[in-house]
Amino acid sequence: MSFPWIRTAAAVATIALVTTSCGPDADSAGDGKPAVTTSATAPRSTPTSSPANAGLENLPVRTIMKKTRAASLAATNLRMRGTIDDTDGLMTFDITLTKGGGEGTFTLAGASYSVRAIGKAVYLQLSESAIRAQAKAEKSSPAETARTVRLLKNKWIKLSKVDKGTQDMVDLVTPGRFFTAVFGEDDTDTAAPPRKVAARTVDGVRCVGLTDSGAEMWIDTETARLVRMSDGKNRFSFSAYGKARTPKAPAKSQVLDGKTIGL
Repeated sequence: MSFPWIRTAAAVATIALVTTSCGPDADSAGDGKPAVTTSATAPRSTPTSSPANAGLENLPVRTIMKKTRAASLAATNLRMRGTIDDTDGLMTFDITLTKGGGEGTFTLAGASYSVRAIGKAVYLQLSESAIRAQAKAEKSSPAETARTVRLLKNKWIKLSKVDKGTQDMVDLVTPGRFFTAVFGEDDTDTAAPPRKVAARTVDGVRCVGLTDSGAEMWIDTETARLVRMSDGKNRFSFSAYGKARTPKAPAKSQVLDGKTIGL
């Protein structure tokens, strides 16, 4: 995918987030109290020491692009946070991607949706606001809404089947799938190159920048890993490389069998 990759990342995330915001049937979700952090309020990445003459910032733009693409496709454990500007409002996300599984919380208009993928098992959870919003959209009665909230509050649904909308979310919290979707075919030799920006500290990390048509990408000068991508209100921050912990399956007491509710 030609630069700026941020627009592809935003498109990939938007598909999943819009699908998520629609939610499954009101009967099919649980409520959690996820802590969603945008890149603007998130703790900064751990600073990396870098020599006075860091190598990456002195390389040609196409070489930087190749190294960044390779580092991204090889990334496993990390955290990804940010915002997506959608027609329905500003969506925020907080995602942990690891080899052993991933999880993410997505928020739109105060309603939060969470997905956790552990191996082949997929768990889905909705906040109470999301449950009530879905019930309102379905014109459920107050009594029906109250019953649904009682059933699903603080619960995770272990899905017995994964539809396309849920699969979009699962792909978003799976490192190999997300980065493959973003970077896709390697055309770094043929695409119009972006402009290189002088190195600076971004989120506590010394980075070199690439920019094109208002979009920016900031790359760790030591590791070639992504630190931040932005394009207007679309913003992705990457941190905790190699440190993000693999999520665990929810406690049995918090899990509903999706089969019992048609999921």
